[in-house]
Amino acid sequence: MYSRQIRITFLFVLILMILPCHAAEASEFPFTVYPVPEKGTILKWQKVNRILPTGKKFKVIDLETGFYFSVQRRAGNKHADVQPLTYKDTAVLKHLYNGKWSWRRRAILIPVKGKMLAASMHGMPHGAGALKNGFPGHFCIHFAGSTTHKTRNADPSHKLMILKAGGKLEDYAHHANPHQVVQMYLLSLKENDPDLMKPVLPEKGVERKKLLKAGKGVTAVHYDIQGKESKKHRTFKTVIPVKTVIYRENEGVEKTLINITVARLTPWSAWKISKVDWGR
Repeated sequence: MYSRQIRITFLFVLILMILPCHAAEASEFPFTVYPVPEKGTILKWQKVNRILPTGKKFKVIDLETGFYFSVQRRAGNKHADVQPLTYKDTAVLKHLYNGKWSWRRRAILIPVKGKMLAASMHGMPHGAGALKNGFPGHFCIHFAGSTTHKTRNADPSHKLMILKAGGKLEDYAHHANPHQVVQMYLLSLKENDPDLMKPVLPEKGVERKKLLKAGKGVTAVHYDIQGKESKKHRTFKTVIPVKTVIYRENEGVEKTLINITVARLTPWSAWKISKVDWGR
């Protein structure tokens, strides 16, 4: 009991020592955390469009950290174009992206009408913005069935993040064909999120560790998966070539053809990535 009291006293003194140095930061950034459930509800955009109409204000909760901020939907007919409400809300959003605006997708939850909706956002201001919030534009939130304005297609990274927020990544990976498995791995590198690749990797072993480490230092990925996608494979192993342009921190641009080996144990087993040959 005494050791516990000593630890608490030590932590209290440590906080007092730190506070004067960061008082300005603390006043600017509200370190508030929302209790995050294990998963959210995946709801189609057509329904979400009615629940969160233009002008609606709501909370956005980051799945990874629990940090949340408030936004207002300003526009968007295929997904929600939103803006942070205040300067403090903008500060929380920017903090989630390590102080830099980014197109990277993040899995989020939105509490509305007694439900936690699974969604995905990026953190890059673009277009117009009307609120006094320090955010130069708006950013996008996608739900199941949402598409982009330009292509009218579902964004694959947003799709995986929505599945992550809804606790459905494992199920998706279990039924994925080899091309979809490869895409999960590549999007994991692109979004710098190991959770997207874990369901398609070996459960343990050296190769799993190597594949997880491959994404370190990657800042952007462009890819073109070669070959025709097929949902019916009679084989137990296939090699899928991918043309890639990879941007690595402090290493510049790397154009290369990588070969990704995907295998399964039985016709009913899930496909897993067993090897990635980077061609270097």
